[in-house]
Amino acid sequence: IETISNVLRNNDGVSLDMVLRYILFKSGNEENFHLYSETIFIDLMDVAKRFNNDIGKLALDSIINMTASETGRNLISRGLAGRLISFTLKKDSVLADHACKALANITRSEEKCKEVAEEFIDACSWGDLMNAVSDKSYNEKGLRLEYLAQVVGNMTQCQEFRSDLLSPITGYFQRLLSTLIQGSTVIERRGIASAVFNCMLDPEKHLILLNEPFEILPVLLYPLAGPEEYEESEYEKLPIELQYLPDDKTREPDSEIRLLLLKCLLLLCRTRQPRIFVRDNGTYLILREYHKWEKDARLILATENVVDVLIRTEDEIGVNDLASVDVPSDMAEKFNKMDNDYVSSARLNV
Repeated sequence: IETISNVLRNNDGVSLDMVLRYILFKSGNEENFHLYSETIFIDLMDVAKRFNNDIGKLALDSIINMTASETGRNLISRGLAGRLISFTLKKDSVLADHACKALANITRSEEKCKEVAEEFIDACSWGDLMNAVSDKSYNEKGLRLEYLAQVVGNMTQCQEFRSDLLSPITGYFQRLLSTLIQGSTVIERRGIASAVFNCMLDPEKHLILLNEPFEILPVLLYPLAGPEEYEESEYEKLPIELQYLPDDKTREPDSEIRLLLLKCLLLLCRTRQPRIFVRDNGTYLILREYHKWEKDARLILATENVVDVLIRTEDEIGVNDLASVDVPSDMAEKFNKMDNDYVSSARLNV
């Protein structure tokens, strides 16, 4: 370790390149535990700080590999994440994409999310973060920073971050929502879809999210909507954003994103007032056509779970909060088995 650290701390280009490639080769295997030390992490970060070029990328590649494991993530101390944040948000950095990938690894756990959130507050403002996520011209070297959306998605595991994100004054959340629809890569859209889903886990936020300034329902439904035409009387039930969509309108191509959106809709149906709002604003119509189009058995089942709630009246449902309904454990197990059997059977028949 001492020999490796000595090389990392000098500027001998040839030796440094060789040692960085050695670390990168070994870092993909957690059994090489001798490399997993805070000292090595600090030295690699120092290399990245000194070299805003391919040498710096090599250093961060090893950090990406090592933080893919829980062992490596736990070695990231306060301050090291802050360095990655500075690499990410420095506009002329060629290391920004690599730093984003490392941060995406580190923020997988809720505990690390809290630490990184504090580091973000120390290193920049939330506005800087939102600019980097939503403005694809943010990085002057042409990097997309697409994994930063995944970082945001991970960080919404933290209640504190969700609260800041959902402030109606800052408009941060609304800026992220545009990426869910307009993001050109699956990584970006998945990251923001995860953020939206995590924000839906707070039932007291549902009505807030459905109304101004967020108006989340059309955002959730738009990726599930296709070019189908509706009866005039049906158009009147749809949000304006979903009326008279063009003939070339396509649905979200990624099944995992579609599944997250359907789960968001189901979460919105948990309590009475949000449920009524979702029911009264054309959700069934969009899902009716979507159900005809969908081929993935998991998503067909997820769609039917939402529709099953929407087609029932509130008198039939009989409770405010669906989560308050006590389902006996044997029945819950039976229902889960039926769902799993349905999905398995559908796969066998493809």
